[in-house]
Amino acid sequence: MRKNFVVLLVLVAALSAIFACKSVETTSAMLHNDHGQFDLAIEQAQAALAKNPNDAEAHFQLGVAYSNTKKMREAYDEFTAAAQLDPKGKLEDAENNIRSNWARHFNNGVAEYQSDNFAGASVEFEETVASDPRQIKGWLNLAKAYSRVSEEDSTYLEKAFSVADTLLAKVTKEDDEYGDVLALSGRLLIVRGDKEEAFGIFEKLIIDDPANFDILEGVGGDLMGEGDFANAALFLELATDGRLKTDSEDFDLYYNLGVCYNKTENYLKSVEAYQNAIMMKGDDKSVNYALLLTYYEGELYDEAIMQGQNYTDMFPADPRGWQVLSLSFNKKGMKIMAEEAFKKYQEVTGQ
Repeated sequence: MRKNFVVLLVLVAALSAIFACKSVETTSAMLHNDHGQFDLAIEQAQAALAKNPNDAEAHFQLGVAYSNTKKMREAYDEFTAAAQLDPKGKLEDAENNIRSNWARHFNNGVAEYQSDNFAGASVEFEETVASDPRQIKGWLNLAKAYSRVSEEDSTYLEKAFSVADTLLAKVTKEDDEYGDVLALSGRLLIVRGDKEEAFGIFEKLIIDDPANFDILEGVGGDLMGEGDFANAALFLELATDGRLKTDSEDFDLYYNLGVCYNKTENYLKSVEAYQNAIMMKGDDKSVNYALLLTYYEGELYDEAIMQGQNYTDMFPADPRGWQVLSLSFNKKGMKIMAEEAFKKYQEVTGQ
């Protein structure tokens, strides 16, 4: 009996030591949190802070209670305050709670996103950035979620733009997400119509790491799909620079660049791009014909004749080659040659 009494005294002494420097309200907040009575814990912690705003434990307990009542930003603020007021006693616990809140909502957001529930992902990533606004990854995924929701609900575009601006203000080269942030922000700026600013961002991206050329190619391809060949050419040019610096030139990139230049009637640059593509795939039919047509459209008739003769040797069954060759001869006043090429055109087409 005496032994049990001694144990009880030790427990009482231990609890007394724990609560000795705490106000009645702070102690009450701790006990309410322990019992899952979070609303009551909030009341008591707020009462404690009304008496002593520098009560680190009260801030911490308020953070715990807010965490369990889905008030993530408030929880972050309270944990931060506790850590600042008592860095030795509360910094580690505060950071652990902040990380726990962040991870819970981030993982939920990823699960919703992977399930194509982009609205649900947006809600979870909103809670993620509220849990810890310092983390770039949370903001990046929030911007991605908003961007996907905006495809169905345009009101989310402004939210996506706002988050992109936040990302650009926060991100540094040292962040692992640096490239992804610039890529996503640049795309959103293009959607917003700020193509000049977007170009500056992507130019910075390729300068910082030429291996990011694939991101530029994606943007250029999107702009081509929208019929914006002038701006597409700018981004594809940057991608070309990146590939040259990384010794990874690409046929498709040169071909697409040639198309963009052709569509904007920059025929000399179009010719150069197609020639670069041909150096990589000399027997490709599509690029050889594209070069032939560009020579003709650019009124480079001597070059068109040479390319036309080369093309019809390589692909004699393609009537387009004979047709353009005939037209090119005609433009140079070479009537007999034009007629002969036209006869070949008729033979191939069965006319």
